[in-house]
Amino acid sequence: MKHNYKWLFFIFFPAFVAIVFTACKKDYYVDGGLAEAHYDGSIYDYLVSKPYLFDSVVQIIDLAGLKDVLSSDTVTFFSPTDESIGEAMEALNKYRYSIVEDSVHMEDISPEVWKKFLSMYILEGKYTAATFPRVDPDNIFSFPGINYVMLNGYVLNIGLIYNDYGGAEAVGARILNLTDITYNPNDYKEDPRIQVMTSDIQPNNGVLHVLKSKHLLGFRGGEFTRVAEQYLLMEGK
Repeated sequence: MKHNYKWLFFIFFPAFVAIVFTACKKDYYVDGGLAEAHYDGSIYDYLVSKPYLFDSVVQIIDLAGLKDVLSSDTVTFFSPTDESIGEAMEALNKYRYSIVEDSVHMEDISPEVWKKFLSMYILEGKYTAATFPRVDPDNIFSFPGINYVMLNGYVLNIGLIYNDYGGAEAVGARILNLTDITYNPNDYKEDPRIQVMTSDIQPNNGVLHVLKSKHLLGFRGGEFTRVAEQYLLMEGK
């Protein structure tokens, strides 16, 4: 398998190591400095314009048949980066190596698999960071966020974590947090989650939030490998 190491660009790209606080007065949202707020083009166009972060993401969007959704529909996309896609493929091929099967490439994976996993990150409608309520993993009964039904019917809990600052509670940066609430409905703290690295990029057809690069595609460890391998077996690959 050809390994893609361009994610190392993160280490050397200063815009990603700086934490920029944007918004007015009391409302501060963590932003990785990826882009200006508004973009004259679609969500899909924006992803295409940043190949060092999203060329693999664009490829699987095309494979999944979701280009039109991210080009024309009004949606909010919580985009993984290429690093997440690369790690998912690497985990799948490590498993295939262990069972003495050939490595596969992204185009070998069924479009239904890519659609299933990408649709988990697409929410119909336009949602900027300020739209989401507060969530506090340590006080979920007081600040529960909201459960949203994503494009494929998957349920994610989405909310803003209010950080402390200077010893004062909940007055610091606010960070978008996505949680796989169905993993363990009885214990929120045990559920897989990921935070947003860059929020509120606003193309013409919705909102783009970029997830932190260290994210397991599909939230649950081994889930992509399990589903992809099932389809590969059905297809005789």
